[in-house]
Amino acid sequence: MSKIEIIRGDITLLNIDAIVNAANRSLLGGGGVDGTIHRAAGSELLKACELLNGCSTGQAKITPGFRLPARYVIHTVGPVWRDGKHGESELLSSCYHQCLKLAVENNISTIAFPNISTGVYGFPKEQAVIIALETVQHFLGENPEIEQVLFCCFDKGNFDIYNTLLNSNIMIEKVISYEDILITADLAVKIWNEHYVPIIGQEQVNYMVSTFQSPGAIENQINNEHYEYYILYHQSEPSGYFAIKQSGDELFLSKLYVLKEKRGAGLGKEGFRFISRKAKESGLLRITLTVNINNINSIKAYEKLGFKNDGPVIADIGNGFVMDDFKMSFEF
Repeated sequence: MSKIEIIRGDITLLNIDAIVNAANRSLLGGGGVDGTIHRAAGSELLKACELLNGCSTGQAKITPGFRLPARYVIHTVGPVWRDGKHGESELLSSCYHQCLKLAVENNISTIAFPNISTGVYGFPKEQAVIIALETVQHFLGENPEIEQVLFCCFDKGNFDIYNTLLNSNIMIEKVISYEDILITADLAVKIWNEHYVPIIGQEQVNYMVSTFQSPGAIENQINNEHYEYYILYHQSEPSGYFAIKQSGDELFLSKLYVLKEKRGAGLGKEGFRFISRKAKESGLLRITLTVNINNINSIKAYEKLGFKNDGPVIADIGNGFVMDDFKMSFEF
């Protein structure tokens, strides 16, 4: 399932579409992986870089790979670590995002990253890995064109950090294929039965699942109602899902559900972090949702995330059933 792989070795030997160079602002070569890539690619790479007029921190530019097995080199300039209070995290995240954006624009489906900024630039290694994984996972959720992302670690320290965090980490993937829809519908049956039967009863749960969370219903919501569905994976297992829809200056969070056995793994927090980032990127002002008034645990969880209770709403959902909910909102 995972499109992310951690390897240890020399990035210049990889026979893939593109490798990423952790460059300096001049793009004219340097030490570490930058110098290694320039030496392996040959003098043609330096000549190509001379035409790019440098690169700003957090941005990326692309050249051919020349003598490298990789077809392209994407050059990005990571931030120098000062104290963590000068936008270092945002700039490092931008490096990964801009590289992947260039990859999509150039029909690149496989790409390898080195450990950007963790060498002489001094970025704390574990923090850098967390940013790298979060940024790449978020991008992959929105861009299925990227088939594989490799994190190529030269040293054992970074290799171990990546493996530890990835194995305990959460993956978020957008529902694209019908197979994804079937996985989501299967999760819905399990989660609604274990979570909502005590709150609204088996008969209403059966109606809700068959009417609103069957494969056909989910497909209709995606194709005709403009909902976006995402699956939450924990250790490569489908463990939850959420659905969102833009409405004016708001992002409506229709669902955010996690399997009972997976609660406490951080899936809800990671899902909300993803949703918040997407809302901000779209320039939206708030996130809204509705939650059953008897669902005390969920209400408390949303309040802990910063949502405020905007009061009750009643919705006739058909077949004689009514949902008594609270509307809740989170403002940026």
